[in-house]
Amino acid sequence: MQLSGGLSSLAGIVRDSRQRRIRSSAIILLVLAAVLTVRYGSIMLPGNPAATASSAARIERGPILDRRGRVLAIETRLDTVTGWKPEIRDISGTARILADILDRDPREIGEILASTEGFVTVQRTITPSQSRRIEAQQRLGNLAGIRLQPDVGRSYPEREAAAAVIGYVGVDNTGLSGVEYMFSPYLAPASGGDSSNPVLMGNQVFLTLDLAIQGASDDLGRRLLGLHQADSVMILVMDARTGGILSMSTTPSFDLNNFRGYPSEERRNQSISRIFEPGSVFKIFSVAAFLELGGITVQDRFDTSRGYTAERGNFTITDLANYGVIGPEQIIKFSSNVGAAFASESVEPGAFYAMLTSFGFGNVTGIDLNGEERGILARPEFWSARSRPTIAIGQEIGVTAIQMVTAATALANEGFVLRPQIVDRIVAPSGEVIQRFGREPVRQVLSSSTARTMLELMRSSTDPDGTARRISVEGVPVAAKTGTAEVYDTARRQYSDTHFIASTMALFPAFDPELIVYVAIDYPRGESFLGGRIAAPAVDELIEFLVPYWNIPRETDTVIEHPGRIVVRRRETPSLDDTVPDFAGVPMRSLIPLLAMEEIDLRIQGSGYVVSQDPPPGTPVTPGMTIRLELE
Repeated sequence: MQLSGGLSSLAGIVRDSRQRRIRSSAIILLVLAAVLTVRYGSIMLPGNPAATASSAARIERGPILDRRGRVLAIETRLDTVTGWKPEIRDISGTARILADILDRDPREIGEILASTEGFVTVQRTITPSQSRRIEAQQRLGNLAGIRLQPDVGRSYPEREAAAAVIGYVGVDNTGLSGVEYMFSPYLAPASGGDSSNPVLMGNQVFLTLDLAIQGASDDLGRRLLGLHQADSVMILVMDARTGGILSMSTTPSFDLNNFRGYPSEERRNQSISRIFEPGSVFKIFSVAAFLELGGITVQDRFDTSRGYTAERGNFTITDLANYGVIGPEQIIKFSSNVGAAFASESVEPGAFYAMLTSFGFGNVTGIDLNGEERGILARPEFWSARSRPTIAIGQEIGVTAIQMVTAATALANEGFVLRPQIVDRIVAPSGEVIQRFGREPVRQVLSSSTARTMLELMRSSTDPDGTARRISVEGVPVAAKTGTAEVYDTARRQYSDTHFIASTMALFPAFDPELIVYVAIDYPRGESFLGGRIAAPAVDELIEFLVPYWNIPRETDTVIEHPGRIVVRRRETPSLDDTVPDFAGVPMRSLIPLLAMEEIDLRIQGSGYVVSQDPPPGTPVTPGMTIRLELE
């Protein structure tokens, strides 16, 4: 009985203790609830800083487009790859599959997955194609523990086109390079939203680039790279009248949608950062300087038959052939090193240096892109006895491709150098143009007469006996200059006898230039390394594309004057039956009814009238098919 009574007392004590704990826990929970209620209420009070932060608008980064409105970069919904360690059965196998899809090192993926016992982020904002591949693996029973989380990221529809110009963003959607970096304050404004506008839209940045010209340049660059087994190819096309860059192509390029998969060196914009000796193309600016300074005239003659030997310095400059007694026209036409060296003696080093700096050499051009280099141009007090003649032929000076085309604008604008432009305009979400970038003369380097004279001299280079004779565009005179630069071997402390840069510069039409083209092929290992042999034909090919595209009239064109009224019949909306119709010439307004059709995915770029379509007319219509139309 005593035992029973003891147990009963013990049970009572336990019950009392349990009830006290329950009451204590309830009190604690009620206090916490009250605190949270008060705290939450204070957060939501109007005017509280925390309330402002919590209700801030999400910023949607504005798109980047080419000059005609074709999308180059746009914010989109992308997936982020995450992992939940307890569910991952095979780390090494999972890492191998993900590494193949994400184009990364399997060991790196494995280390990420093994770095935690819980949740881990493998890669932010992957491409839609990568998401589809992961989903396909999951349907096969692979990638246990791997999740695709909806996220916001940047998509680049043209992938490698103008990659170094457009640039890219980081994991927090902030610009890291190119236009994405330089114009980030416009693309993603830091303020302006409120609770009534949950999404703050960024502005639209329209570039001067023309996607069609960029595409033609990229295609040409890839073919030149393979044909000549070169290290790289740079191609620039500029609007000679405004300074707007229409194409800035570097081959090889990189895919903006997977920029992390490329070394930082491959992501550099070579057109503004690669410093090289320009070779004989530089004679354009040397001869122009000699003429402008009055050191020489077009009537002067130089005996090149015995080469050039400096009075002091013990060095000789020679030509590929004996050109005899020649003047400035033949210096350009035949690319005579000897003639340019003799002509350099007509001006003082200081005056020559001042002219070159006025062209922009030795300084940045001011283009709105990060990473631009100044080039190399020593001050005259540091020149040696050979500096003046060697600089005259494009050695002992380091330039960038953007400097070369920028300096050439002086020839097309009556002696004025224009600032190169990469952005055409910035447009608000409302459609209002916030800022427009136009023609911006920097300084006058040449007189208009000297500029015209240089164009005439360069035009002779495309004669049948000129170095640029492989440029022959029917009905369009071209002012051109070829170049073959030896690359200095720093290890051997001398110029290489195998590494060259073949280049050609062209302005056309020659006597009223609208466009400037510059092609530079680095380290060609094919049949030739001469600029006149391999770069000039490339320029010719590109000009043949540009002349009709840019509506440049040929001298052989027939002009018809029509004094009456022209009536254009209105195009009706094409019907979609069994096959894709011919959309050529159809105006935007006639396409609007097709946008409501659920059977197809109609994608329109640009405005005006249809100039191209994909797929072509006659293609069978299938449910869900995508039809792309380009309008101008």
